Amino acid sequence: MSYRGGGRGGRGRGRGRGRGPSARGGGRGSYGRGFGDDTEPHHGPKPHLQLCRDFVSKGTCSRGANCHFKHVIQMHKTIVNSNPDDSSGNTYDKGYGSQKKLHPTSDIALWNEPTGVLKIFSASYDGNWRMYNTADGFKKEVEHSMGGKVNKIMVESNFLFCGFEGTSVKIPGVTVGMIFAWNLGAPGEPPIELHMHEFAPYAHARGVTSFITKGDMCVSGGHDSAIRMWKYDAAVNGGKGGFKLIKTILGHAGEITGLLIVGTMLWSCSTDMTIRLWDSTSDWECKYLITQNTGSTAPVGSPQPNGQQNSGAGHTDVITGLLHFESGQGNYVISSSLDGSVKIWNSTNGECLSTTDYGASIISMALTADTKNNALLIAGTAYGKIVIRSLLQTASTPPMCYLCHIEYRNTQCGHEGPVKSVVAGPSNTFYTAGDDGNVVVFQITGDFGL
Repeated sequence: MSYRGGGRGGRGRGRGRGRGPSARGGGRGSYGRGFGDDTEPHHGPKPHLQLCRDFVSKGTCSRGANCHFKHVIQMHKTIVNSNPDDSSGNTYDKGYGSQKKLHPTSDIALWNEPTGVLKIFSASYDGNWRMYNTADGFKKEVEHSMGGKVNKIMVESNFLFCGFEGTSVKIPGVTVGMIFAWNLGAPGEPPIELHMHEFAPYAHARGVTSFITKGDMCVSGGHDSAIRMWKYDAAVNGGKGGFKLIKTILGHAGEITGLLIVGTMLWSCSTDMTIRLWDSTSDWECKYLITQNTGSTAPVGSPQPNGQQNSGAGHTDVITGLLHFESGQGNYVISSSLDGSVKIWNSTNGECLSTTDYGASIISMALTADTKNNALLIAGTAYGKIVIRSLLQTASTPPMCYLCHIEYRNTQCGHEGPVKSVVAGPSNTFYTAGDDGNVVVFQITGDFGL
């Protein structure tokens, strides 16, 4: 089967993405590198479907219609994205062979060129962002050095935003959080730099960990626990235009790991294990604080995973991401955590509606759809497993049904280590980035039986 990810595919139903924190755990201070045991705990429910290893990894199966396993997901490409991490002295050796440890690939973004060609942008801790052409065998077309660890990358409104660790000319020798934005329609022009002040020409005092846009406004979060709001102003930079800092929001006591704007509310989550809701109608005042002790009662008729009761509590460990999901049944926010759970919340007031236990720490999430447009949630775990669940109840499955998973030791494709980013693309494709330094391209090709 040929790759069908290119073209102008629109934003599919419920499409979204989320990424985990960049600093948590032991080792070298990068999340996912301090695990003493790289074996995932084996407990919890079994998947609804078992994937065919040959079809996932090769796109073909010699057993054809007689195969007892499902032909529903195909891996198209594994891109070795990052450079070797010579400072670590580590190799991956988990029974799959040994290879030199690469710098983690931290994030992915997709861009549909005006010509209709889909490009993949990647961010790496080796200090580079890169661009690959899906229409030319995933050929690397650009490699751009930022001089420091690249944590975040995003494409919105034909701009490429890059959050990285750099050194400010105003305070030499000190690493700060920088955000650059390139106009992809004029790639020869220098990037727009987001600066707090003339004497603080950087975006955050420490690394940039989260970034979103809404209209002409950008919102960033950092290791410094601060949330900053930026507004595009055509008059700055000598009339060339740029982003001006309009608000700094404080309240979190840890790294900002996720940001989301739903209606009039800005949702934020953090390594401090809390979710906060900030109200734009009251100058971004914090209206709701959700902790592990926050109580909640789900209203009658709200979506609940089969056989599970709503505990009414917030997360009990680092929260790694937020997604917005809207359906005919309601308007929701989905959160993930190192506590191994995904929670669904009322997007208006932060009321907890359901909790699903994955049995493993979740690093990243994305919303996509199957070939019949059923909403799916893809989650990447700390152990390299990629888990796919259906979000809504169907005639044959309950809500949050565990459909299947992709695991390297079973399929010989995916990631050998934490899945740091998941992004949904056109034509039922999805893209994953891993602590192993790779980018992997998958496509949903078959019927899950929903």
